[in-house]
Amino acid sequence: MFKRLITAVIVFSVILSSSAYASLSVNDSQDTKSGFKYVFPFSKVAVTYPRDHIDYPATDIEGCYAHVLAPTSGIVIDAETKDKWDEKLDVPGTRGGLTVTIHGDDRVRYYFAHLGRVKVEIGDRVEPGQWIGVMGSSGNARVTRCHTHFGISRICPQNEYKVLQGEIWPWRFLDAWRNGINKSPVSAKNRVIKESPAACELAAAQS
Repeated sequence: MFKRLITAVIVFSVILSSSAYASLSVNDSQDTKSGFKYVFPFSKVAVTYPRDHIDYPATDIEGCYAHVLAPTSGIVIDAETKDKWDEKLDVPGTRGGLTVTIHGDDRVRYYFAHLGRVKVEIGDRVEPGQWIGVMGSSGNARVTRCHTHFGISRICPQNEYKVLQGEIWPWRFLDAWRNGINKSPVSAKNRVIKESPAACELAAAQS
């Protein structure tokens, strides 16, 4: 009788485990088993961020003077160290002020804007958690508030800003990274490429 009870408990546990695993989508399973390492890209100062943005997928993180870190390994493809934004002209491509753009080894682009200080140069290789800048109020954040705009997107071959500023909602990845979950945005990036294959060309034409 005791052996039967133990067997029943084991079978029931296996069924529960299988059900829990089945409840995960294929993408969720793949996203957390990425071969790349991801970290929460802010430190030193507690930060907050909303689950929405103006009219495109991005996140504005608040926590003035927080250290901004590389979320994964990659190459710094752009580092703007001069604030060129003019309030009277308000040229869209300059609104980010001091910025850092990383092309991740995962073939995803990570964009940080409105920095107060940039700690890297174009061509630098960065590793997960490496200090790349400080949250500030450059660009049009001078007339709004101190924050860091964080955008995740595909890598485009041209210079453009509409895709650069963000095309994947970052908050779910920030939530995961903050909790130590190695969630990759690669699948999400691949989905938006499939949905809008010409986005880079259209954005470059509008820039």
